[in-house]
Amino acid sequence: MHGDENRAGRLRAPIALTSRRDPRTLVVGRPTDAQSLDPARVSDNESAEVCEQIYEPLLTYDPHTRRIEPGLAQTWQMSSDGRVWTFHLRPGVRFHDDTPLDADAVVFSLERVRDAHHPFHIADRSGLSFVYMENVFRDMRRVEKIDPLTVRITIDRLYAPFEANLAMFPVAIVSPNQVKKWGVDYYKHPSGTGPFRFVKWEAGRIVLERNPDYWGKPPEIDRLVFRAVADARQRLIELESAALDVAYSIPPDQLQFVELLPDLVVLQEPSLAVAYLAMNTTHPPFDDVRVRRAVNHAVNRDPIVKLAYQGLAAAASGPLPPEQWGYHEATTTYVYDPDRARALLAEAAADRRFDPSRVLRLYAPSTPRPYLPEPDLIARVLQANLAAVGIKTELVIQDKEKHNEATERGDHDLCLFGWVSDNGDPDNFLYTLLDEDNARPGMAQNLAFYRDDDLHQILLSAQRITERGRRVELYRRAQERIALQAPWVPLAHPRTAVAARVSVDGIDINPTSGIDFKGVRRRAP
Repeated sequence: MHGDENRAGRLRAPIALTSRRDPRTLVVGRPTDAQSLDPARVSDNESAEVCEQIYEPLLTYDPHTRRIEPGLAQTWQMSSDGRVWTFHLRPGVRFHDDTPLDADAVVFSLERVRDAHHPFHIADRSGLSFVYMENVFRDMRRVEKIDPLTVRITIDRLYAPFEANLAMFPVAIVSPNQVKKWGVDYYKHPSGTGPFRFVKWEAGRIVLERNPDYWGKPPEIDRLVFRAVADARQRLIELESAALDVAYSIPPDQLQFVELLPDLVVLQEPSLAVAYLAMNTTHPPFDDVRVRRAVNHAVNRDPIVKLAYQGLAAAASGPLPPEQWGYHEATTTYVYDPDRARALLAEAAADRRFDPSRVLRLYAPSTPRPYLPEPDLIARVLQANLAAVGIKTELVIQDKEKHNEATERGDHDLCLFGWVSDNGDPDNFLYTLLDEDNARPGMAQNLAFYRDDDLHQILLSAQRITERGRRVELYRRAQERIALQAPWVPLAHPRTAVAARVSVDGIDINPTSGIDFKGVRRRAP
């Protein structure tokens, strides 16, 4: 960065100051663009964040209290057997295209993604599938209209996370009128009931505007713009020049510089997130638990937290963040111990289960993520740690989309990845990321492809009861089992840090790393 600083220590901006623009417009800079604005198809943070401004689900999740609250449904009931849920919709809510939110719209939205025979359960030009419905919501069996403002959903079995899952963006309610109008291009022409409505999306720039007919408290700003600015240093330059009001994914070492500038501020909060190194347990040598344990002993988490996160993270010992209910510190631990790692590898090599001459493929993304601010640096630290104990690796570093596709197929031997909670339920970590149900090549979220019937039965049991204390005990057992089998090296639980101009008020970073922009405003200079 030294080449971009003048004597005052400030960055030279190669673009004109934009403080003359409308103070009721807020511009957000991000490292990459959205992939789709059809909420049922997206899984990346950039798409999800925009969708959460445009759409709303039946229920909402308070990220601070972690309680489920009314959304588009004012009230709801569960049957005694836990299989039938009845939702009573808010009256008078309208979509951005001025059509009414009613039971027909809810049935259309959910059946579109649930039913493979629905006329609009079709591939669109984004190339993305209904990934969450294929995993999280696959137990949903029927969605029915009872009356104009009442919907009934029937699921296969009592499923404790179902209520929390209905607060997630993939089951946000879409306008049937717009889906029918745009068909395969709907992902670029979204229409929901949220506080902001879609204006345009072009050249890495998404423009939203205030929804004047919003049923709740209206936004403080008139326009919200999301811009893709790939280079982190350029995001910082544009933030200082006032071309941006908010910037994500500023490298941790540069956040210290931000704090020295009087016009900028760094905001940070703990997040329900984890960064991890997954070992593909279907690929030798990681089908041998001794090798997996050796890798855990080989990795030194402290330098990763200090160098890559600049202290904006805590070293992880398991998949759940300490702030997540159900968190348990397992009795099986893996301290940094290269000698122990070498001994375990020697045992495996003696049994011909580890070949020290083999070069393994370690996949990592090139694109910064909320849980991986500097993925290239972390990957190289991991590579050095492994080399020190006799494990040879070659790095395969690709952009986010290619990395996701390759790891979901299972191309990797090891991969660097992470996760941010969707809804604050432990099931969203443990079942989603480590259960055998989610280890299907091509659409895997369990990137260790770890299959363990004991763990599977524990996690299914936790889904079948609603009493939290009993679920906590089952999740304790699950975390003990995961630690013993070591399919991952848990690396870090990061804090979410956002850089912003001091003229921006109302930024509230929630534990899922997002911002509800309807409460944010930009003061006039």
